[in-house]
Amino acid sequence: MRTRLEDAREGLVPGMTCHQAKGREWDRVGVRLKEADAAALRRGLDPTDEAHRALYVALTRPHHLSLAV
Repeated sequence: MRTRLEDAREGLVPGMTCHQAKGREWDRVGVRLKEADAAALRRGLDPTDEAHRALYVALTRPHHLSLAV
């Protein structure tokens, strides 16, 4: 398995939580949005809400593109 992963390193896509991603950036980021997350984005994020802060972190990781998955 190690050999396969080392050979495919360029094609790997890291999967991580927004807490693991904090401080890191990528060109493109896919974010799994629940209906409540989408509704919060439509209303505007509340900086005092922990879930909203986590969503903000997730959506500010890409350099070029955020994609809802």
